[in-house]
Amino acid sequence: MTNMGLTVAINSDDAEMGRRLNQEAAKTIKYGGMTEDQAWKMVTLNPAKLLHLDDRMGTVQVGKDADLVLWTNNPLSITAKPVYTVVDGEILFDAQKDFQMQQEIAAERARIIAKMSEENKKGEPTKTFSRKRRGHFHCNTLGEEESFETNEH
Repeated sequence: MTNMGLTVAINSDDAEMGRRLNQEAAKTIKYGGMTEDQAWKMVTLNPAKLLHLDDRMGTVQVGKDADLVLWTNNPLSITAKPVYTVVDGEILFDAQKDFQMQQEIAAERARIIAKMSEENKKGEPTKTFSRKRRGHFHCNTLGEEESFETNEH
């Protein structure tokens, strides 16, 4: 379709797929014979064009809105990892801070497990674990609490 002059875009309303559009774009290079430039446009400029918003987004230019991700490698590579994510001028993800938080969580988890083990050795009463039912958020539950219904999309 691209070779015929059509504007082609890749998008997803799936929470997992939406986070991996760079990999979907990379597949168009490997399996569809697209150039890197064409692949990038399918997840940046072309969706903006189709929504008639390319005057405001889709490319990195002065005066345009831009949410950006800085990667460790070419984002079309499966080895690329995000370093920073910037949305509306605010850093929402910082890999270094994330690593520090993961270390803090691991230390807290180890502390809790050690405390539980110690109490168990002392013969303290135990409480059986019961998993909390986790809900989902869908486009049709916007503004509501978690839904426990099946997504019908």
